[in-house]
Amino acid sequence: MLIATSLGAIAFAAAAAGSLPRAAALPPMVVTVDVTVDLPPVVVSIAQHEADAIWQPTGVTFIWRRAPRANAPASVNPADPCPPPPLGLRVVIGDNLGHAPADRVALGWIVFEADGAPAHEIYVSHRTALEFMISTRGVSRPLAQMPTAEQNMMVGRAMGRALAHEMGHYLLGSKAHARRGLMQATHTAYSFFDVDRSAFEIDKAMRQELAARLRHEPSTAALQ
Repeated sequence: MLIATSLGAIAFAAAAAGSLPRAAALPPMVVTVDVTVDLPPVVVSIAQHEADAIWQPTGVTFIWRRAPRANAPASVNPADPCPPPPLGLRVVIGDNLGHAPADRVALGWIVFEADGAPAHEIYVSHRTALEFMISTRGVSRPLAQMPTAEQNMMVGRAMGRALAHEMGHYLLGSKAHARRGLMQATHTAYSFFDVDRSAFEIDKAMRQELAARLRHEPSTAALQ
């Protein structure tokens, strides 16, 4: 089953953010990023930074590793200090379109297995983020009037917020959505592209749920 980050017509005010209890402190979670389309590296960096910033108040942190391109030579250096983990979260950035209701646009999605557990892969659609930015009035200036750096910032920001949402499904191990904040089912285009990320804050209830899950299943986020 796909759980998608989608854009809708309803936005809610976010609750105050805080950190996980000290007892729930975890090592950084390794995230391998596989970029399957040709796009500026800065867009990927912006998306990663945005996801980092959203999750930072919870105490959950990430180590980002870039997967080699398909035509790149494989590393054979046994002393490589950062070998890919045998099991961890993989994020694919590409141009695929998600399966969402007709009135919504899927920026990202994660698959849940038959046993209800989340798969270890999240997909983020660069194409969808770009097209939504271009087609939504009032979100930004016309593309022809927008400097390249601004385009990259806007698209990377939206991708990072979609990624942070899907990470919530993965870390919580749940398909459920919340009434507000990061895990609400729909966000406005404005909230995805605006410099203010408060619509994606993580409230106290979610922090408590996350802490309880990580205490019982620490391998969800631990280095593997």
